Amino acid sequence: MKKGFTLVEVLISIFIFSIIMIITTSMFVYSLDLQRRALNLQQAEENASFILESMTKEIRVATIDPAVSHVDCATASPETTLSVTNEDIGTIRYYLSGTDLIREVDGASGPAMNSIAVQFTSLGFCVTGASTGDGLQPRITILATVKSARADPQAMMNIETSVSLRELTD
Repeated sequence: MKKGFTLVEVLISIFIFSIIMIITTSMFVYSLDLQRRALNLQQAEENASFILESMTKEIRVATIDPAVSHVDCATASPETTLSVTNEDIGTIRYYLSGTDLIREVDGASGPAMNSIAVQFTSLGFCVTGASTGDGLQPRITILATVKSARADPQAMMNIETSVSLRELTD
């Protein structure tokens, strides 16, 4: 009696090994894809949070320009530009230029507020309490859609925050 493996046994074992390796490799590639997506989402979220925090700090102590009208997000589409006056800085205007969020101070545009790794696909402002004598606390709701600049895999998120302006009176 000869000891060893037949050709059929070797082929079956190679086939089973190949199937196991394909499954293991596909799970590894899928986990790498999830990790890249999580990193893209984290970058977009961190950048957007930083930008919105910077905006809210300036808006909170500003006054809404009289030309800004009352916009209720539930019934109307939001404004695409916001203009406020900060006593220390001047007139600040926020708007989108392509996929970049621009902060303009007294008519002079600065560089994009977002990093090159993040793109703003939409930006809107809903304003309440902008009219004097309406009895409403001035409030601005900022709506934004942010996505990672990397195409593979794309991470996109919608962000919303509201800012109540401080009305300081003597």
